[in-house]
Amino acid sequence: MSRTDDIKAYGLTAYPRSSASLLSSRVEPKEPHALGVDDIPLPDSALVGKVIEYAKEELPVETFNHSMRVFYYGIAIAKFSFPDLLTPSWISTYLLTALLHDIGTTPTNISSTLLSFEFAGGLLVLDLLQKEGAPKAQAESVAEAVIRHQDLGETGSVTSITAVILLATIF
Repeated sequence: MSRTDDIKAYGLTAYPRSSASLLSSRVEPKEPHALGVDDIPLPDSALVGKVIEYAKEELPVETFNHSMRVFYYGIAIAKFSFPDLLTPSWISTYLLTALLHDIGTTPTNISSTLLSFEFAGGLLVLDLLQKEGAPKAQAESVAEAVIRHQDLGETGSVTSITAVILLATIF
């Protein structure tokens, strides 16, 4: 894929960092309605399967469940506010991000470095995803979102993956 294709496919397009600006930028937002877990299927790929298993093994059950809620909340937010994002590659990238966004908080990972858990987690997932065969752009998108998933603010831009994960983790 070209650089431009990678940016779109893996959620690297710039979006406003400010939650208020992001939400006011919606074009024709859809009227929300109730969604169940069954209405949001998980992507099905070898990479996703490996990362789900990795997350289940490495994360405490409460953190894994939180990560899954972040996935479902984010997809619901995107469905009604940013439906153009919801391509198969974007959804897979978002799921990988949701599953791994708190990987730096595990007792093993947090005690193995002096880096903040966001940076340690971002570096860890960049390596993990590349070793598992993720395209470089996808691995970089997930790593950036993991690093910035608590980077709330009113100025600047973040990637679309980061923008949605920011919303999903604060709601």
